[in-house]
Amino acid sequence: MADTADPRRRWDTDERFTGVNDAREFAAAADELVRLARLPGWVAEDPDVHMVPHLREPATEELRLLEATTGDHGVLNVAAEHVPGASRRDIRKQAWALIGTVAETLASVREHASDDQVVFDVVTGVPDGGHFATHGHTLRLTVYPPQTAGSREPNDGSREPA
Repeated sequence: MADTADPRRRWDTDERFTGVNDAREFAAAADELVRLARLPGWVAEDPDVHMVPHLREPATEELRLLEATTGDHGVLNVAAEHVPGASRRDIRKQAWALIGTVAETLASVREHASDDQVVFDVVTGVPDGGHFATHGHTLRLTVYPPQTAGSREPNDGSREPA
């Protein structure tokens, strides 16, 4: 494997250290999502009603939904568990398949790692001029490594399991 210590490298075999262009051609869609996301009242209520049924549909057999709860400001917090031996790329592919079950026509996904978890922060919505009035959803998908039976904190009964 190539040396990745050079901070200019964008991946392990990068020898150019720069791309071929910018993404200006696609920036308008990102700008539109940012504008909509800042509108007061844009995030729809009841994400458990609007999104959870779709998340339960079998998008992938590689992720197991653990729970889904509504958090502050309408964020749907979803916990899932990946299969043993899944690579980061495998987890990403599985997460995107699951996110695709609730994604609207505009979407942004930010992935980051936290300890042994992979977290996907999602903003998705319907722009102006669509079939429905503009609105959005926020979702935080946290993917955990597989655990042995009984090692996860049990559902305390205050929430329905996913």
